[in-house]
Amino acid sequence: MADPIQLDPKKTCLILIDMINAVAKGAGPPYDVPANRQEVIDNFQKLVAHCRSVGTPMIFITTHRRPDNADAPKTISDVGGGGGAPMIGGTPATEFIDELRPTADDWVVVKPRFTAFYGTNVEAILNTLGTETILVGGISTQRSVEGTARDAKNRDIQCVVVSDCCTAGEIDVHQMTVEHVLPLLVRVRNTDEVIAGLHA
Repeated sequence: MADPIQLDPKKTCLILIDMINAVAKGAGPPYDVPANRQEVIDNFQKLVAHCRSVGTPMIFITTHRRPDNADAPKTISDVGGGGGAPMIGGTPATEFIDELRPTADDWVVVKPRFTAFYGTNVEAILNTLGTETILVGGISTQRSVEGTARDAKNRDIQCVVVSDCCTAGEIDVHQMTVEHVLPLLVRVRNTDEVIAGLHA
């Protein structure tokens, strides 16, 4: 069992990655919650409520693309290559899901690639906030969550991935990532463990 964590809520920041309709819920509209995503959403709601209660800032990350997808990733991969369907800003596809909407106090950042850091001002926001540790969750575990954790590691930013606030298209890929990849980079804890350690 992993050691308990102790976090200063004012020096911690929760980063929610791609909890938007087209990614978190899938084809639509209407956007219905897939059965395998409900628990992740429930855990996120619980964690967000706690963060609001203790004053922990939050950054909501979304993905926007041009209608012609010209700004999509160009590199080729053997699995899941290409840029996918256009994610046009201002459309329902890129709106945050109803269950997890940012407020005026939260930060909203558009990322161009599979990490919250590349091509964004996230690091500047964290510096402004005086953040020492980031909490990371979202979709998908092996792409944007792992990419963000790896970038945090390379920047000497402490990071905790919230394991049950993440998911992937395949459950075995999610499990492999949280059990064997992420612990080599950062700390991995579940929602209840994070909440227990995040208090004044």
